[in-house]
Amino acid sequence: MPLIYEMKKIILLIFIFSFNINSQIKGEYSSGNGDDYTIIIFQKDFTFQYLSGGCVSESYGKGYYEIKDKILYLKFKNQSAEFNSKYYSSSHKIIKTTPNKKDNITLNVKVLDEYKNPFPHSYLKHITENLGVSDSNGQIKSINGNTEIKIPFSESNYFIQLSSMGTENYPFSIIPNKNYEIEVTLKAHSDRKEIIQGITLKYEIIKMKKKIMELKLGESSYIYKKTNGNTVQN
Repeated sequence: MPLIYEMKKIILLIFIFSFNINSQIKGEYSSGNGDDYTIIIFQKDFTFQYLSGGCVSESYGKGYYEIKDKILYLKFKNQSAEFNSKYYSSSHKIIKTTPNKKDNITLNVKVLDEYKNPFPHSYLKHITENLGVSDSNGQIKSINGNTEIKIPFSESNYFIQLSSMGTENYPFSIIPNKNYEIEVTLKAHSDRKEIIQGITLKYEIIKMKKKIMELKLGESSYIYKKTNGNTVQN
C-alpha cells in the first residue's frame, strides 16, 4: 500500500508540473451577458485574441499567453507608434525635451480637447498605474499635486495612455532618457475598437475543465464557457 500511495503522489506531481509548464488552451471561450461580454480565442501557437464590449465601447487586443503556477497570463502585444498614429484620431506633440541622466526623468503633460481648450479630469496611466489627472487648466498633476511626473530613467520604450469620459483611450510611448514637456489633444470616441496593448492580465485559475474555466482577476470572478464560434479578428 505505501508503494502504491507513493506512486500516486509521483503521478500527481508529474501532472501538476506538466500543467504548469506545458498546459495549452485551445478554442474560443466567452463570458458575460448580453450587455457586457468578453471573448478570448486561444490558438495553437500560444497566441490569443481578446474582445470585450459593453454599452459604451468595445476593446480588442492580441498577444501571447502562458500558464504557470495556476496563473493564466495574457500578455498583450504593443502596437507600433505608426499604427497608433494612424488608428487614433487623438494626437500628441513633444513641446520640449531637456537632458537628464538621473535615476528618474520628469514628464510634464498638458491635455486639450479638439478645440484646443484645456481638458480637465483626464487620466494619465502607465499600464495599470495611475500617474496623474488633469486639472481645470488641463495640466496633469500627480496624486501629490506635482506637475512634474517622475518616471524611472530608461533607454526602452515607456508606454503611456491618456483617457477621459467620452474620449478615446489614447496610447503613445516615449523613451524616458530625458525630461519631456508634451501636449496631448484628446478627441471623442470613434466607432473603432479600443486597442488593448502593452499590459499583462494575470488571472488566477480557480477551475479549468474541458469546456469551462473559472478565473479570478483581482477581486472579480469570471466563468468562461467554450463556444463553437470563431470570432477571429485580423
